[in-house]
Amino acid sequence: MSPMNSFPLEESIAKSDIPNPIIKGDFLDFRKKFNNSPFMFSHNLAGHPLFELPRLAKLANTLIADKESHVMCKIGNFPIDQKWSVRPNKVEQVAVVIENIETSNSWLLLQDTQLDPEYKALMEQIITEAENHTGIPLRKEITWLEAFIFIASPHTATPYHMDSEQNFIFQIRGEKEDNLFDRRDRSVLTESEIERFYIGDRECLNYQEENQCKATVYHLTQGTGIYHPVNDPHWVRNGNTYTVSLTVLFYMRQFDLRARVYQVNHYLRKLGLNPTPPGKSVLIDNIKIHTVGLFSKQKPENKNDVLRSGIERIRSLVAWLGAPLKLGKKIFKKIEKS
Repeated sequence: MSPMNSFPLEESIAKSDIPNPIIKGDFLDFRKKFNNSPFMFSHNLAGHPLFELPRLAKLANTLIADKESHVMCKIGNFPIDQKWSVRPNKVEQVAVVIENIETSNSWLLLQDTQLDPEYKALMEQIITEAENHTGIPLRKEITWLEAFIFIASPHTATPYHMDSEQNFIFQIRGEKEDNLFDRRDRSVLTESEIERFYIGDRECLNYQEENQCKATVYHLTQGTGIYHPVNDPHWVRNGNTYTVSLTVLFYMRQFDLRARVYQVNHYLRKLGLNPTPPGKSVLIDNIKIHTVGLFSKQKPENKNDVLRSGIERIRSLVAWLGAPLKLGKKIFKKIEKS
């Protein structure tokens, strides 16, 4: 699991008054749908002082002081099909933006909030409750764990994208529409797009208006939440007021291994082959997983290391050795036919 170094906050504020339980309601969906399909749930975090604007501004400034990349601050109302890199980051304006979030036409993401002990305690309790509700010992399977907070002005959008993490999203304030697509529908999400995503191309998805009818739209209000499975494409639109939401997101071992198959398939496709998708052949999957695993960092320092250290090392080694593409193509042709 990820290293959990915390900021040296005073003991008097190291623990917050966390509701117990946080998650409430019928937990049948946790057992039936976790790892597979989206589902909604209810929670007790609406109105909690950790999510009031002054506290969030303080958190943002502390995160930026540690590392500027902990915070994303985007100003302007951008379309849902726009790429992340087009939006300039305005972290120097974070305090003012949060203070005026109702009118600043902005979208903020506070990453790694678990570095603050109060938010870490919140995250840890959510995982404990999720373990109880799913019946799965998640901490034994989680390879990276984080907590993000989204703060956004009225009517702003989170562009179309997908995540490599599983997400529990808690709507704390305001309303938004969460448009989720099925990752298994190849008319929406192709094998090639998934492969490119796991190589590191976070902008590989392109929103297609004609596919909007295939989305399931979830209406989130304060006190409700939603579970996102790995790789389900989605985009989000805020309602008439500013919104605050907490996302607890994590990698799990089984999906890390599947990512390795997609990574190898990306390069096989570049060689002109038609690679076998994950889940079609245990033997072929295991060869690809083991090959990448030989080069993967045993003690990853960040989330990119968890998913991509192996394939990045292989790529560097091949470039350094100047290995001929014909040899690689011949080897993997045999693998695909085995």
